[in-house]
Amino acid sequence: MSARSIAIASLASVLVISACKKEEDGTSTDSPGGGSGNNTASTTPAFADADGVLAATRAYVVISTPLGPQEIIAGLAAGAFSNDQFVTRVNVGAVSCNGELLGPQAGNAYAYIPPATSPTGIDLTASNEVTWVVGGGSGFSSFTRTIMGPYPATGGINNGSTVVRASGHTLSVDAVVSADSVLFAIGPVARTLAGNATACTFSAAELSSLAAGSALAQVVAYASASEEIGGKQIYFVKQSLRSQSVSVQ
Repeated sequence: MSARSIAIASLASVLVISACKKEEDGTSTDSPGGGSGNNTASTTPAFADADGVLAATRAYVVISTPLGPQEIIAGLAAGAFSNDQFVTRVNVGAVSCNGELLGPQAGNAYAYIPPATSPTGIDLTASNEVTWVVGGGSGFSSFTRTIMGPYPATGGINNGSTVVRASGHTLSVDAVVSADSVLFAIGPVARTLAGNATACTFSAAELSSLAAGSALAQVVAYASASEEIGGKQIYFVKQSLRSQSVSVQ
């Protein structure tokens, strides 16, 4: 598997798990890790009244090429539905995002992971429109919805690739636009701030739970909208995801 494939598969796995999991504290400790016991924080926001969550993500991925590192935008998508506040999840038939079918995952989750033949995944860059089609089932009505409005975005992550736990660490980006909230994470240690936040400082105490080794730092700007469809509260999320591998010391 290429470095590009590994990076995108890792990010998509985070989306799958976060779409499947009802979070209590904004962090996840059971998603795929960066090594040495450092798991990766969920990136999809949790909503207390949600019956369904559909997230479309522009993931910025740096790949190695003969001309040096290049950045591509991979279009990812994930979703999950529940009749019991995500204690369990249900099958709602076929789910697609901008014409691309999401594959079924373990535990009745849905995700689109770009194949090697289509490295940029779902087209989420031609316009800001995101169209979801849900077949329906398990108490959920079929529906088609097109979500308008600007896509949230951030600049690249500014900080170095070394995190010294005893010193604390500030994770920052150049700018954030069109976001409701911004999630900052180093491994499973995560905090969600207001939509105009461009930096988050993690204290030594917060980072003390990390193990020495590798981890994934993430900055995720997101915007959401909700609608009641067939008696179910459905949340539609647009995300911009930046990530960086870091060494924890």
